[in-house]
Amino acid sequence: MFFSLVFLLFSCANVRDTPIRTIQDQVTQFHLVMENTNSSKHRNKNYQSLAYSEMKVYKPASFISLDSVYAIKKKFLDKNDLRGLKLSGIEDLIPGYRAAAQQEVDQIRYEIEHLYETSDSVYLSIYHDYFLFDYKDSLISVTPLYNFKIPVEHRDFYYAYQFGFHFVDDRNLHISKGEQDFIHFFQNMELALIGEEELSDFMTHTMKLMAYSKKAGTVDFREVNRWIIIDYFSDRGERVVIEKFGNLFSLEEGDALVGYEVKVNWLDEISRQKMETTFLFSPYLEIIETQDEKKEEQPQTE
Repeated sequence: MFFSLVFLLFSCANVRDTPIRTIQDQVTQFHLVMENTNSSKHRNKNYQSLAYSEMKVYKPASFISLDSVYAIKKKFLDKNDLRGLKLSGIEDLIPGYRAAAQQEVDQIRYEIEHLYETSDSVYLSIYHDYFLFDYKDSLISVTPLYNFKIPVEHRDFYYAYQFGFHFVDDRNLHISKGEQDFIHFFQNMELALIGEEELSDFMTHTMKLMAYSKKAGTVDFREVNRWIIIDYFSDRGERVVIEKFGNLFSLEEGDALVGYEVKVNWLDEISRQKMETTFLFSPYLEIIETQDEKKEEQPQTE
């Protein structure tokens, strides 16, 4: 209702000669401005638009009052109660409310969030910016909300994360309930870290965890943690044989999950030393701490 009112109030051209401008026309024009602004700003950075939010409209109080009056009128018309409409006096009130709104039209603002990326050979950078437009559809400001970087090789996992795609294997399937819960869990933390230095590291960890989930064929942490541990030992550059993965235990304080713990038995192939390592994870399966303990030595064979 509000948008049609704005059009009726401030369109001065002859209706017969002027194409009707829809809300979608307005949004399309805003998107074009946003694209031109960002493509110019990020020239030579492999800029790509990803998504737009719904348009938000910020109206002065006079427009809210006018909308309320029209809403009352609509109720009478929906009931085909023309007599009631006439007796209510609503029609007589509308011109006054309309005049008041016209005095504050310059206070109308439109806002759209833009999600986009840039990239180089190493990193994929993700941006969330707010674009604000005035009542003449002119761009007023661009306000960065937040951004982060992840390794560029995780681009496909990011798309699955952002847009809710199936990711635990390459089959063309709808996203599962487990995958949806996984994504929502990590997205809540993403939002909590807006403005914090840890955001890029957390998002990189999230993408890696999705890669581990694909190797495991599941988002079940009881399986995924094993792939994290395998990579942990691989990164140490030692010749290690993992002999036994323990069960993953939840660590709780009251009703709150504070982390996970698992014990792993392994053998150092060079020294023939048997070891047990205790892994302490965060609720997001980040390795927080490890503790190594020597077990009984295995004698060398000649």
